[in-house]
Amino acid sequence: MLLTKFTYWFDSIQQRAASNKHRCLIVLSGEYSWSLPLLESIKNSPRSLSKKLNSDGIDQQDSWLIYSDSPKLKANVNKQNYRYKLGSESQVVVFADNEMNIDALAALSGTIKGGGVLFILFPEKLSTIKKNNNSAFLQRFIKIIELSFASYIVEQGEEFICGQDKVIAESPSTKLAISSLISVDVFPFNCVTQEQYQAVQSIIKVATGHRDRPLVLTADRGRGKSCALGIASAQIIASASLPQHIIITAPHFKALDSFFNQLKDSLPNAQHSSCKVVHDNGIIEFIPVDQLLKQQVEATLLLVDEAAGIPVYLLKTMLEQYHRVVFSSTVHGYEGAGRGFTLKFQSILDEHYKTWYKQIISQPIRWQENDPVEQFIFNVCLLNAQLPALTSDVGAKGEKTLDLNFKHLSKETLLADESLLTQVFAVLVTAHYQTKPSDLKLMLDNSQISVVCLFDQGVVISVALLMREGNKNQNEILAVKHSKRRLRDQFLPQSLMAHCGVDTAFDYNYLRVMRIAVHPQCQNKGIGTLFLSKISEYAENLQVDFIGSSFGCNSQLLNFWLRSNYKLARIGFNQDAASGEHSALVLAALSKSAGVLQSTINSDFYQAFPYLLGDEYRQLSDTLVWSIFSHCPKSYLPKLTPSDVNTVKAFANKQRLYSSCAYSLHLWLQHQFSAPFDKQLMPILARLLKRMPITEVCFSYQLNGKKALNQLILDYVNKQI
Repeated sequence: MLLTKFTYWFDSIQQRAASNKHRCLIVLSGEYSWSLPLLESIKNSPRSLSKKLNSDGIDQQDSWLIYSDSPKLKANVNKQNYRYKLGSESQVVVFADNEMNIDALAALSGTIKGGGVLFILFPEKLSTIKKNNNSAFLQRFIKIIELSFASYIVEQGEEFICGQDKVIAESPSTKLAISSLISVDVFPFNCVTQEQYQAVQSIIKVATGHRDRPLVLTADRGRGKSCALGIASAQIIASASLPQHIIITAPHFKALDSFFNQLKDSLPNAQHSSCKVVHDNGIIEFIPVDQLLKQQVEATLLLVDEAAGIPVYLLKTMLEQYHRVVFSSTVHGYEGAGRGFTLKFQSILDEHYKTWYKQIISQPIRWQENDPVEQFIFNVCLLNAQLPALTSDVGAKGEKTLDLNFKHLSKETLLADESLLTQVFAVLVTAHYQTKPSDLKLMLDNSQISVVCLFDQGVVISVALLMREGNKNQNEILAVKHSKRRLRDQFLPQSLMAHCGVDTAFDYNYLRVMRIAVHPQCQNKGIGTLFLSKISEYAENLQVDFIGSSFGCNSQLLNFWLRSNYKLARIGFNQDAASGEHSALVLAALSKSAGVLQSTINSDFYQAFPYLLGDEYRQLSDTLVWSIFSHCPKSYLPKLTPSDVNTVKAFANKQRLYSSCAYSLHLWLQHQFSAPFDKQLMPILARLLKRMPITEVCFSYQLNGKKALNQLILDYVNKQI
């Protein structure tokens, strides 16, 4: 009887949703032995949800995506591959995860098309979970479900009566008559909406119009922006009279499924591979961000999808290297901090490209506006968090910064004050391109994390997430030392032991700055530096030995930390695939014993750095190398013997050849970074410190050959001595 009632009720709910092109959120709260038969009773459901699913065996038109950590409910999506579902469509998503991977939930919900359903399964009643579970994030999650008119809650043991209780309470947006079907317009190029068609036209204009007029295309999830890129690319190629080379890049290749699927539809006669399309009139291909900037490939058009997931300074480099660029980005969601992208990057465009233009796609394609599932995800993940309005011009005058209040915010305080929580997360999202919904969960649930803020007249203007680390038991330490285990939430001591050879790393207490963010209107006014000093005072009260941080390293960010008396411990050897950045680890010692260790670590780094510049660090940017050397204590620099000085002078006077003086010049140059940044030094740095081949240096810095390079070195040496 229960199954019959559920099936009848579900069919009516889904029909109503389909007629409005909305999605449903249904919560099944009870044992899996109770909830799985309900799911299996649904028409077109997989035959048995308790057996392993194969996505190939599910009808792709009405596909089910199942994310589960329970052996009772076999998944066809997991932690490793859920991101790959971006761009795909599903009819039903079943989410049953005790760990509550909110990033996966946010991602998979975006695949559900209009008329589809998001099922969230809890293994027991919500009232029991609220009573027994101490997760602040989960408590808030359930509260939002219960207060939402857009959700349906079905609980085990409750009498299921269609149309009479809150189980089937309707949201205002679902009360349209089933007969009110959505009209479908047809636009050129098979575009689905007028806005998508206008976006396609704008992209084509970038490729065919005047140079250096970049386009910024922004949209929330499910608006068809990636498909617009694919449609426009196909039209450019199909109508071209000259060979075209269109490049698309993104933080992750798997995020481009929609783009390449669209190309298959729009260019059926082309040759399609996983990341490249070859047509009689040209090529469309994916190139990763780091390779794109390194190779400087010739391109008739560069498309940058999910641009908010790429550091702003790299986007600026793309603008400098390529003359026809379209930047496309999600303004909400885990792909990137869209508002940070909007505020920071577009200010650069305003300054350097007066003819750039912007287009927004606001109308959804997969579902209709005011969709209940979209609104629920926005609310629960704070993806619609708005920056707090400032009450004064903070930092306009030096003395104003003295009035700012530093506060530690407890989890209880944040959970009880949704407005405050929204302010805190909005500042984090705006400042960090890698902020994800899971950061909200981490902030609310991890007992090792502290949230600290700067307030101006009650408004949050700066936020930091701080992690307590260090002092683990001996067995865990030995496992780390012998590379048998990696510990969660122990990044600093683990990195110092594994990469810097500090066997005593776990003997110290650490406070790691995981995130630090300043309201965009307060940046470049000394607020961040003041905030770091307040964090140091906070750490001293906790009797911490070290404050530290790790971040994707560029010269501007590194200078911020090193100017605040932090010291370099290491630079990572590998570049991040999305940003092209190497990671940096910095430390500030707060105790006497930590100070001694910090000096040793910093000295070891600078001793090895010049050698590694010729190998692992060769790809470091010139400005970053300059920043690293300019903060090197003089006592760490190599000693220049009288013989070295005489050799440099002999070279300057043309008494000796370059090759016979190269090592002394190599030592001497390391002493020349105290002056302001000098672009003329960059080819010399590349030749003497990075030990790049002459041909590579000349090509990179547009020199005419060996003679011109040697003359440049000679002129610089004579200028300095």
